[in-house]
Amino acid sequence: MSTKEDEPLKEYTRAQVEQHCTHDDLWLIFRGKVYNMTPYFNQHPGGLAILRYAGKDTSTVLPYVASHGIAWSVVEKKLKEHLIGKLKKT
Repeated sequence: MSTKEDEPLKEYTRAQVEQHCTHDDLWLIFRGKVYNMTPYFNQHPGGLAILRYAGKDTSTVLPYVASHGIAWSVVEKKLKEHLIGKLKKT
């Protein structure tokens, strides 16, 4: 029986991800994967700070946010829950 984890990830271009840059349509890139963080927006402990990175690659920023270092396991869990695809290689 196939599970969602067994299915290949859908590929998105950087331009496609960049279109999802508002509080009610918020995607981001982290280490080559694409995440739809829209459902998490209102729960984000940092409030509106997440909007700065909407539609962008957070790979060089996300691990270095001070509060993320304290709760990195929570960050990883939230990312896993919101994974929708991977960045298409150009």
